Amino acid sequence: MKIGFLAYSLMVLEGYWNKLHGKADCWWGVTNPQIYDLLKKKNIDNVVYHHDELIIDHKKTHGNKYVSNNPWHSERTVAERIKPDIWIADTLNKLNNVRKDAFWVQTFHTLPIKKLFFYPPVLEYDLLLLPGEYHRQEIIKRLNIKEKDEERLKVVGWPRTDDFFNGKFDRNEIVNTLGLDPNLKTIMYAPTWGWGYGNERLFARWFDREVEVFEQMCYEIRKMDLNFIVKLHSLSFQVSNQTLIDIAKKYNVLWLTKELSCFVDDPNPFLWITDILISDLSGIIAEFMVLDRPIIYIEPDEKLDAWNGSDMPKNFRVGHVVSSPDELLCAIDDSIKYPEKFKKQRRDLVSKLFNSPDGKAMDRSVQEILNFAESKGLY
Repeated sequence: MKIGFLAYSLMVLEGYWNKLHGKADCWWGVTNPQIYDLLKKKNIDNVVYHHDELIIDHKKTHGNKYVSNNPWHSERTVAERIKPDIWIADTLNKLNNVRKDAFWVQTFHTLPIKKLFFYPPVLEYDLLLLPGEYHRQEIIKRLNIKEKDEERLKVVGWPRTDDFFNGKFDRNEIVNTLGLDPNLKTIMYAPTWGWGYGNERLFARWFDREVEVFEQMCYEIRKMDLNFIVKLHSLSFQVSNQTLIDIAKKYNVLWLTKELSCFVDDPNPFLWITDILISDLSGIIAEFMVLDRPIIYIEPDEKLDAWNGSDMPKNFRVGHVVSSPDELLCAIDDSIKYPEKFKKQRRDLVSKLFNSPDGKAMDRSVQEILNFAESKGLY
């Protein structure tokens, strides 16, 4: 049995590779140079690489503006060279422009509140590995999946959170490596990207005064004697905004993401050391919820129409929801003083979203893939 991994990041698929490459002839299909270099550093030879040149398309008015100069050519090239029996992908639209001459498995890589997960072309996949009953029921309802096709939907849990249960991370080691003060609590701002304005915004609101609000945040958080991390999505054009970077330096804020890229590094080590998360509708919230720590949600600007078709409803926000910078600062102060305030809501939502958060979701996922392969006479 030959398995292909179509990779834009290693944070999900590497776990599958680690458990499957001893059981099948496994190959990475890679179009990103950073992933290619990482795999080579790990002494992995089963890699087919075709560089995908990316450009900024300023003509686009919404969505991702950092796009391929030759859409889907690289994906089709690596697919033609690997020719697997099964493709495993963690990103929804990347296989849909490749000729379907193999079985497709979708693992997913994020669980945002915003609209993303219930993407109609996902119906082309033969096996979908789902985090819990909420996403199973919603995908059946929203995509009108017939009862006879429900067999392809397997609830396995969410492998992205396994490391939080398996003792992988050491807080002091991570904090010291990052140059943070181990005696202080840590707050992280990690927003989503995109919205209706492409890749260009720092916040989900306050568009006309983002620099002013960011400096106010940095100043006040510094006064509160907290470590402050800013982790922008790698597709945000703000990662190289020198004005924001200079403000971060001025207040000793750790600015993590330093270049525009389709490559996404694993945020879990940073989540492990974070005591309070500030976000909006980002998928990073789902992983952080498992740690049962305070979350502050910035309410999206009404012009964004963020709740039309969103993956999760407004009442799935289990923490302070803020609409002004002053409310944000008050929420930070309250979260420091009363970290248990939304504890019951957090735990209730974790049980709703995740099947058995126990550190064994990857094992269940891999077993479902092997069961599927066996049912098709491949294993």
